[in-house]
Amino acid sequence: YCYLEGDKIPLNQPVTGPRRMQVHVKHTLKHDLAEAFDACTGKDSLESTYEQLGGENIRIRRSGRAPKVSLTITRRMPANAPAAIRRFVPEMNEVSHTEEWAAEGKGHQADIEVEIKGVPVHIAGTKALRPDKAGCVIEWNFEVTSKVLLVGGLLASFAADQLKDTLEHEFRILKKALGAK
Repeated sequence: YCYLEGDKIPLNQPVTGPRRMQVHVKHTLKHDLAEAFDACTGKDSLESTYEQLGGENIRIRRSGRAPKVSLTITRRMPANAPAAIRRFVPEMNEVSHTEEWAAEGKGHQADIEVEIKGVPVHIAGTKALRPDKAGCVIEWNFEVTSKVLLVGGLLASFAADQLKDTLEHEFRILKKALGAK
């Protein structure tokens, strides 16, 4: 059996439908919600974050006012894909994503859609900021899917692993930037 996202797929059966991977990252920041929201939606802090993540040719379009903020962020990002999926994933990728922020309870939440040009994966999820007694909680939840036969699971798994690493790195950058204020 091949296991992916809890499904049992007999190996003698054709694999149909998208392969799905879940990504969840959650941390606490020792800063208040307003500071964290500004760092997560401010054009200058976002540009600095994506530069530190290895991005090139970063373009950020921001509109709206807190709590309703829309972001579109495009950049070129490196990838080091395993040989089995290298034909689907170039060394440098055009990545574009949107974040639609709104108030959610006592915090903020963004619906996020990510597109990696030419890479057959779909990435969608949320980023939430909620007040906490220690400051605030930042939490990401994503689903990564690929409909490519045979290697779709590898593509989704690779993209999910890269996304998790990027989110962990983004948290460290955010924590450091907020600590400097």
